[in-house]
Amino acid sequence: MRAFLTNLLTLKRPPQALGLTMAFVLAILLSSGCRSEFFPGESRAPSEVIAELRETGKVLGATTTEWYWDGHTDISDVIVVDVGGSSFRDALDRALGHLQGRGWKVTDPASSWRTRLVSGRWSGVSVAVEPLSSYIPASSEGFNEELDSSNLALFDALHRQNTSGHLLVLEAHAPDS
Repeated sequence: MRAFLTNLLTLKRPPQALGLTMAFVLAILLSSGCRSEFFPGESRAPSEVIAELRETGKVLGATTTEWYWDGHTDISDVIVVDVGGSSFRDALDRALGHLQGRGWKVTDPASSWRTRLVSGRWSGVSVAVEPLSSYIPASSEGFNEELDSSNLALFDALHRQNTSGHLLVLEAHAPDS
């Protein structure tokens, strides 16, 4: 091997076959480096965001949902809270007041089904607030069937508790990376 390397380094021009081999190896390395499966990634909101959301009310349940695409896993944290409201609208107003007091800004008008907020402290992080009564946990589409099954059981139990419709789901989304 040492003799081969010495001969290769002393040549002014590598032989034709060696040049083609090097070009082929370089092409393989460049094309495979573009595939994200070789360099998997993950997006998730910072733990400080989740801690802040947990302060919104009494936490009745917490989980995550996961989406996997092209070597990247997008994890959303989902927290179900009771803020003490008498109805969804009252609960939404209380939750939005709490979050806006901590610097979150409403980007979508408060609606009857989902309101989105962003924070100036965490670039790209968003939070969706919606009534538990209309929330359906996202499926990982087979990527994590155990988590999907666990989430369905959790939300079935929480839906049975939500008789007055005042429980909220806070779902934190990380910035795309």
